Parts: sequence; C-alpha cells; structure tokens
Amino acid sequence: MKAIFSHKILSRLIILMILLSTTCYSQTSNADFTKTIASLNFVPLNEHTQTQYAKDSIGDTWLKITVPNNLLNKPLILQFPTIHVSNYNIYAKQEGLWQKVSVNTDLEGGKISPQYQENHFITDHEIIYFKSKSSYVHYGDFILVERGEHRSIMLNNMIKIEVFYCLFLLSIVLIGALYSLFKEKVILIYCIYIISVFLIYLIEDGILYFLSNKQCNELLMLAILMPISCLLFSLFIYYFLDIQKLSKKLKYFYSFQVLLYIVLGTLLYLTNNSLYFIIIVNSTLASTLITLALALKYYNRDKSVRFIVYSFSVIALTSMTYYLSIFPGHYYLSFVDKDKIRIIYSIAFTVASYTLWIKAKKLKADHDALKTEFEALKANKAQKIKEDLKQQESTPVYQIADKLSITLSTTKQHVSNAYIKLDVKSRCQAMIIKNEIIQQSSSTYNK
Repeated sequence: MKAIFSHKILSRLIILMILLSTTCYSQTSNADFTKTIASLNFVPLNEHTQTQYAKDSIGDTWLKITVPNNLLNKPLILQFPTIHVSNYNIYAKQEGLWQKVSVNTDLEGGKISPQYQENHFITDHEIIYFKSKSSYVHYGDFILVERGEHRSIMLNNMIKIEVFYCLFLLSIVLIGALYSLFKEKVILIYCIYIISVFLIYLIEDGILYFLSNKQCNELLMLAILMPISCLLFSLFIYYFLDIQKLSKKLKYFYSFQVLLYIVLGTLLYLTNNSLYFIIIVNSTLASTLITLALALKYYNRDKSVRFIVYSFSVIALTSMTYYLSIFPGHYYLSFVDKDKIRIIYSIAFTVASYTLWIKAKKLKADHDALKTEFEALKANKAQKIKEDLKQQESTPVYQIADKLSITLSTTKQHVSNAYIKLDVKSRCQAMIIKNEIIQQSSSTYNK
C-alpha cells in the first residue's frame, strides 16, 4: 500500500513539474515577445490605414495591425491576397498570452489548402502582430474578416479572375481559328505566347499554389516562364515584321540574355534569394522594351506595328512597376496591382488580335496574288510549249529527208521506229520526253 501511495505521489509531482515548467516557459516566451515589441519603433504604414510598420535589429519586417472591436472574440481569417507575401508569422493575444498562429490550419487544427496563405485565429485583444523576413508587406492590403465573410470575398475575387481567364481562353481560341484559316507561323507563335502569359497568371493568382497543395516554388516557376514568354514575344515581333535575318549584334544580345537567365535561374534554385528573381524579371521586360523600341524605330510608318508596340510597351512597363513594388518594395510604385495589369492585358490582346487579323488577311491576299501570277505564268509557258510542239509537228518529214539525202519512205520508217522505242504515238509526245531529258540533264549539271 505504501509503495502504491508513493507511486501516485511521484506521478503527481512529475505532472505538476511539467505544468510549472510549461507555465514558466510561456511566461518567459511572452515576456521576451513583449520585450521585442517594446523595442520596435512603429510608424504609420501609409495615410490610408491604421496599420503601423517597423524593422527589428535583424532586419525582419513587423506590422502592428488593429483589430476592430466588432471582430474581437470571433473566428477570424487574415490573408494577403498575393503569392509574394508568404512564410510569415501572426501573433494574436488570447486570455492574456501571446500565441503564434498556425499557417493554413483551421481553428479545429485541420490542414487546409487555400488559394493564398491563410491564418485562422480568435483574439480578445485589439492588436495583432505580423512578422516576416520580406520587406514587401503589400502596404497593408490584407484581408482581416470574420470567417463567414471571407468566403464571399474570395468568391467575388474568383469571379473577377474567371472573367479575365475567359478573355484569355477566348483570345487563344480566336488566334487558333486564325491559324487554322491562314496557316501563318506568326499566328502560331503569338498563340503560344498567350498561353505562356496564361500560365504566369495561374501562378500569380495562387491557382498553382492551391492545386499543388503548397508544394511548388512560385518564384522559380515565374523565373522560368517569364523569360520564355518574353523571348516568344520577341520572336513574334520579328515574324510579324517579316525580318528574314537578325544582325550579329542582336544575335549576341539574345544569346547573352538566354545565358543570363540560365545562370540566374540556377542561382535562384540553389539559394531561393528573391534578388535573382527580380533581376530575371526586369532584364526580360527590359529586353522586350528594346525589341519594341527597335520595331518602332524602323517600322514606324506601319500602323499595325505602332498598335502592337504601344499596347505591349504599356504592359511591359506596368509589369516592371508591379514587380519593383514587390522587390525590394517601393511604396510609390504600389499603385499598379494585378487588376490594373489584367485590364491592360485585355485591351492589348484585343488590339493585337485585331491587328494580327489584318496582318494575316494582308498576307493571305499577297499569297493569293502571287499564286494567281504564278498560275498565269505557268499557263503562258504551257501554251508556248504547246504552240512550239504544234509548229514542229506541222513541219514536213521531207525537209528531214532532203537534209539526210535519203528517200521520204526511209525517213518515215526511221521516225516510226523511234516512236516505237520511245513508246509514243506522235511527235508532240516525243518532244515532251525531249524537254524532260533536257531539264534532268540541266539539273544534274548544276548539282
């Protein structure tokens, strides 16, 4: 009995020590967190929000977010609707203790697969804190709502995205129809280019993040697709302008670009440093602008070229602005967002598709004119050959007899034997065989 009693006492002491140590750890951890927060110098993020911003001693970014009173003690969701704000921590206070909120986990502890990273939590304190190693915080453009309201917000965003994707798919279908009608290589290249842009937006809109269950490296995928897309666009421009041969300088320029993308992409894969990503993005967009500038310089009289250059120059510039606002994070460039770029893309694709249709129609007309001219020349040549054969056919056999100093009957006998050996029935057929032999001999000699 004493042994059993001693065992129970020992078990209770162990449990009590564990609870005490956990409590001490929580208090110490909370004390350290409170001390860290007190050491930060928060300043307003911008004039349009109550959110405040700070940098700690090791360079991490902190946000001090105010929770409205009507959201306290309710199940909340905080989300940045972009793939470029991820791998961050949210700290919320509940029952006097600061707690780190789990990522992509619901309040019951179940794992979820959202379009963008989500944080589910309940807090009774009016302040929550955000911490990230990235300086880009989307300038307070985050979603902090009650869990039930979040679903309707995401549904509205998906509707906008779906409208844009429908325009994308419609452009692809129309361009595919143009290619099936005109069979022009420039149309095929443009169609592939649109598909590459479509894939880029699948990544930017978090669709790939959702489908891959958060297992993909979005920056690496963008670093691969964006150079491919820009090079496809440059190729489309050269085919559109019907440039037969590139200069050596341009060949060296694009060869250097490809080598640079391979090196920087490899470094990004090995280090996951976003600096390499922004270099890739800006260099690809800069090369696109150079291509457009050259096209405008040498083909500025062509109205269709001007339409293409102006519309896609705006796309390149706005895309550069968008990514520069993210890396390293320039607030004054944050006026460009994905919705504005979507609108610009829609206008540019509409203009480009119309221009391409006009270009393809003109090429088709030129081809038809050349084909008609070729058929006319071919018909004239055939008519001339036919007349020559008729003239030779009408030449009396006895001219031949006089030249050879033989009788007419002997000449006719030799001609008849020649017809039998050539397997023909008339002089006209024999002359055709003669012309074919001459052409074959000429081609053999040229080779």
